[in-house]
Formats: sequence, structure tokens, C-alpha cells
Amino acid sequence: MAKKSIKNVFDFNGLVKKVGFKYKNPEFYKIAFTHTTYSNEHKIPSNERMEFLGDAILDFLVGEYLYLNYKDLPEGQLSKIRAKYVLADANAEYAKELGLDEFVLLGHGEEEQNGRSKVTVLGDLFEAFLGALYLDNGSLDEVRLILERVIFNKIELTGCKGYFKDYKSILQEYIQAESRIGVVYILESEIGPSHDKTFTMGVYHDNIKLGEGIGKSKKDAEQEAAKQALEKLAK
Repeated sequence: MAKKSIKNVFDFNGLVKKVGFKYKNPEFYKIAFTHTTYSNEHKIPSNERMEFLGDAILDFLVGEYLYLNYKDLPEGQLSKIRAKYVLADANAEYAKELGLDEFVLLGHGEEEQNGRSKVTVLGDLFEAFLGALYLDNGSLDEVRLILERVIFNKIELTGCKGYFKDYKSILQEYIQAESRIGVVYILESEIGPSHDKTFTMGVYHDNIKLGEGIGKSKKDAEQEAAKQALEKLAK
């Protein structure tokens, strides 16, 4: 039995109807929604390179928005605010808010393992979608429109207090309330080529490992490690 091609599986018209965006070439979006597991099974390009581009675009546009709209804030504070809105957990929430999770193409095993709801899958998907929007339209205008819907409005509503939890700060405060010794984050491993690395970070307190996290940046991996540590401590 022949494998279905990406054209027979990817519901581009459904995506456009669900999200609403201008487009010229649907091929960009077919790539953006192709997870590596599906790519490996069907021998077609994955969204990894497009996710790399979208990550850079996301960082820039959120930074641009903060720079233009919060002129009294210093660089350090602007960086902290951006970090609260640009991390794996946040990106996954944006993907679900737009309904992108309904259209991602996953390999058979990943689909069975509920990959459609995984933070890493959805976070990368959101960034790849942004990369596709930019490449397709040849400008950042359509990307800005999407970010206005899912990020910029949240920053305005919260007054830069942060829409997503900063697990590292919560963990540090929790530990310091019980002990004078803080926590440290240690790089456990990094794999992949220089343009697409995956980092594993461990968080330790008094030489005891509290949690471990995986992410596309050390920052995201540290947040995941802190989140895991808090979940363990809660139990």
C-alpha cells in the first residue's frame, strides 16, 4: 500500500480558515507543519530549518515591540520581559491558541505517543509557522499580525508582569525560603548541529538533582528543569 503524500494529508485550506492569514505559496506551510518523525517516514523535508528561522524572527519582533512601546525600561528589564513570553511553554500555548496543533504532521509513533500535545513539538511548530509566513510573504508584516493576536495583546493586558510562569524564579524563591543554599543549573548534554542544537540541563540543590529539562536553548531547558523540580517538590 502506497504511502500518502503530504499533499493528501496536509489540510492547508483548513489551516487558512482556522488561523486566517495571507499567503502566496502553500508549499512553505507544508514544510512548516512537517515534524521530523513524519519527515523520516515519508522522506520529505522537515520543519527544523524553518523553525530555526522563526525562532530568530520571534526574538527580534518581540524585542522590537518592547523597545518601541516601553521606552522607559532599561535593557536588562526588557530582556527579562521578553524571556517570559518567548520560551517553549509559551510558544506551545500560542500554537494551541491558533489551532496549529490540529494540522501538524507527525510520524506514526509520535502520533501514538500524543505528540500533538507535546510542548517541544508545538513550540517548534509555532516558530516554523512564523518562518513560513515570512518566507512566503517576503516581509514581517503577516508575522507581526499573528504576534499581535497571541503575544503583544497579552503583554499589554499584564503590563509586562509576565503571562507565563518563570519557573526558575519560583524554584529559587522556594529553595531559599528553606535553605541558604541556592540552586545551580548544569549542562548535562547538547546534541545536534550548531544551527539546531538540543540542550539538556539539570538543576541541583546541595549536590542533589531536583529536575532535568530539555530545550532548543539552555534558557528553555533550564525552565523545564525548574518546572520538573517544582512538580517533584509539590508531591
